[in-house]
Amino acid sequence: MLSHATRRRLLMLLEAFGELCVCNLTAALGLPQAVVSRHLAVMRAAELVAARKRGTWVYYRRHPDLAPWVAAVIVALRKAPGGDVFGLDARRLQALRQFAPACCDADNRQ
Repeated sequence: MLSHATRRRLLMLLEAFGELCVCNLTAALGLPQAVVSRHLAVMRAAELVAARKRGTWVYYRRHPDLAPWVAAVIVALRKAPGGDVFGLDARRLQALRQFAPACCDADNRQ
């Protein structure tokens, strides 16, 4: 399940930032929305992430009842050498949030 790098990157972003909209995740990873949504659907089916819908937007977060082995993987990924890809994703997301409001932000203010 977590053998795919994109899924690990998604999980680490959700671990670091909590709940995020698909548009935030797409921007942070630099991947097409369809690719990100497909990976999130697989992760949701495996109960790695949970989702809620608000208007036209879907927000994802780490599943509240995450299996212990997944929590152990998250800890290992934080400590792993070469984990800088997660840092790059996080910095991209932070810059996006600081300088350019996400597509879903307007919906959240209503």
